[in-house]
Amino acid sequence: MSGVKHYFTVFGYYAKLAIQRQLEYPLFLVSWLLMIPTQYFAGIWMLRIIVDKFQPLEGWTFNDLAFLYGLGLLSHGLVVVFFIPTWGTESAVLRGEFDRLLLRPLNVFFQFITGYFNFIGLIDLIPGIVIFLYAAHAVGFNWGLLSILKLVITIIGGVLIRGGIYTIVGAVAFWTKRSGNLIGMTIATLERTTMYPLTLYPYVVQVVLTFLLPIGFISFYPAESFLGKTASLELPVDMTIGTLIVGLVCMAVAYMVFRQGLRRYESAGS
Repeated sequence: MSGVKHYFTVFGYYAKLAIQRQLEYPLFLVSWLLMIPTQYFAGIWMLRIIVDKFQPLEGWTFNDLAFLYGLGLLSHGLVVVFFIPTWGTESAVLRGEFDRLLLRPLNVFFQFITGYFNFIGLIDLIPGIVIFLYAAHAVGFNWGLLSILKLVITIIGGVLIRGGIYTIVGAVAFWTKRSGNLIGMTIATLERTTMYPLTLYPYVVQVVLTFLLPIGFISFYPAESFLGKTASLELPVDMTIGTLIVGLVCMAVAYMVFRQGLRRYESAGS
């Protein structure tokens, strides 16, 4: 128990230092505040245009799509806060930043993930919260205790899935020294595929986005459950619990891949 407390204490210090560093550049904070919400509100506007032009997509109305989109953005916003170091694994490998992490008496993966608490990334949550609250009201979402609990579990599961995928893709740099392009492609893929119902894609793509890259569990399958739609995938447990289980499995696999990659790490030397 004392070990867990120690890790939380270390995380607190890391977060405090990271916040202080980021607040040193207020203009960057302002620019981020303008840029990020604009980007995602433009995304929901595009969904509105698509539905108005082509009618509901596979039975999903604009309000349904907004609910799906907002739900996905909530986990995206938290990943940007807690897992953004995984986007820079390539740089960390090339610069030899793991040298100092390996010398410290702390888990290297923990140090790497918590070493940069992206306080400014909280801005990414703003459009997600606004869009989700609007859509939840529009579809008549039940704000009962059980529904809120399921929502929280779904978001946690979504964060773990996203974080696990980014960790695995970023860890490719341990073997190839390059993963930046793969990370960029993965970010774009996650952003695009969580905007639309999975049933829009060919069956083969649906299988890939369910079992190989379990992106469908981030928002699509839970949204189906919340909206009372016919389930595209039957699980022996509630879909929200399924999302959490998939998230935990993703993070476990990601941790093992990271550990294996770390064994291939070569110091930057002098």
